[in-house]
Amino acid sequence: MWIELAIRRWTKTGTGAAILPRPSRIADRMKTAVCLTAIVYSTSGHAADVPDSPFINSVYRYADTMLQKGRDVFGPQKTGLFLSALDRHSLLPLTVRPAPPAGIRRGDRVGPPWDALVGANPQHDQNFLRVLYVLSGTSGESKYKDAADAELKWFLSNAASPETNLLAWGEHMYWNTQTDRPNPTDASAVHEFSRPWVLWDRCFELEPEASEKFALALWEHQIDNHKNGGFDRHAAYWKHGPRDSMDFPRHAGFYIRTWADAYSHTDNTVFLQAIETLLSRYESKRHPQTGLIEHRRGNPIYSSAQMLSLSIDCAAAARRVPESLAVRLTTLVDREDEIFCSWNHNLSETGGFVIQAEKATGKPSEPHSSCWDAHYGAATTAMLGMMCVSRYENSGKIGYRDLVTAAADAYLESDPPEGTDVWPMTFGHVISVELAAWRSTTQRRYLDRARELAYMALDVFFQDRALPRASMKTGHYETITGADTLALALVEVHLASLHITAVTAPDNTIDR
Repeated sequence: MWIELAIRRWTKTGTGAAILPRPSRIADRMKTAVCLTAIVYSTSGHAADVPDSPFINSVYRYADTMLQKGRDVFGPQKTGLFLSALDRHSLLPLTVRPAPPAGIRRGDRVGPPWDALVGANPQHDQNFLRVLYVLSGTSGESKYKDAADAELKWFLSNAASPETNLLAWGEHMYWNTQTDRPNPTDASAVHEFSRPWVLWDRCFELEPEASEKFALALWEHQIDNHKNGGFDRHAAYWKHGPRDSMDFPRHAGFYIRTWADAYSHTDNTVFLQAIETLLSRYESKRHPQTGLIEHRRGNPIYSSAQMLSLSIDCAAAARRVPESLAVRLTTLVDREDEIFCSWNHNLSETGGFVIQAEKATGKPSEPHSSCWDAHYGAATTAMLGMMCVSRYENSGKIGYRDLVTAAADAYLESDPPEGTDVWPMTFGHVISVELAAWRSTTQRRYLDRARELAYMALDVFFQDRALPRASMKTGHYETITGADTLALALVEVHLASLHITAVTAPDNTIDR
């Protein structure tokens, strides 16, 4: 408490937001705060307990290095976009294509097949942009916020298809910083989100027209049949004929959230029509006996991760649309909450969540989630735990609180198995799950475990470099595996370690 009071005395207040000095400026003042704490505790007979927090220093070094060395100054246009892959030693674009981290598909990386990784993909770097906004608050320096704003402005203004207004980002596309063109460059250029985009408020502030055009493009070019709400996840960046339609629930959630944000900024009722169309489709897909919804058209399997992701975004959308539509969204979410919390996850025995079930019988059909083995299409226990954190902190439902605690317990004694190529994203999720359990239970063991894992992550991923490596078995920087998620978790554990509440980190829940 006394440290926090001392920090607050040094806090500058502007528009109601507290700003803390950079660590280099805090150091001497923190010593004073520690002394104050020691004096107070000594008079009451208790020992001072002030943990170290080196974590924010690594995050600042990461951010400063990317601002100085990690931006696009290549090709005909000097876009300033953050490169999504780099050589960690030279801090230059990779001249050869390194072996991928385990679980990463060739076509999802930011480089042409069999060629070097030379792309920028804001969806892969979304948490890094969110970290930059936090660092402007903790440092009082606008350069971090300005850099994030510059990325959003340039990309929205320049990376949209002139034919569809879809953006060159996501799971299969990126901006090639060497050629200053989207990749791929033909009808195979598939537009598909890799995670929800939660920066629409800032995008609409910076580029309202481009943001609205993109939201409309999702409706006009990625819903293959407006009447029936058929979902074409493979709609292309360039216009072309129909492709195979696959309506995954998580993508429906990403779209619904985008349209709700767009409606809140524009009052364009087309976005309400779009939400209602997709919502009606998923309402009609629910099995009359089990209540389960298939995870893909024609596939009779329920995916807990897919439906939990849809629920998170529908709950967020419900706060931004008229009441009648909000009620329908909330009804869907409440039913999914009931289903997910009713499963016998048994994390104490399995170490994971139920991830699949047969739609018609409700019988679980696959093993539980893995603690450390991350790969395309699979959610780890920590990732699902962070989805539970989102639902608990936005609904207050006790079932989710208990699942968060169970997930945190699963990692108290679990370290990555030898030989597993663990991603930084997974470490970030585990750290954040432990912190969430600490917040809800106040049990110190969860904070201690989060700090222990954060120290491990610094050693494993950052080593003696400014940029984290892409996985435990690779040596290059590549953000597809969640370096940005780890950075956000390190900010979170720093604030928690010093009990700082004047600045908060955004929820680490967008990987799903």
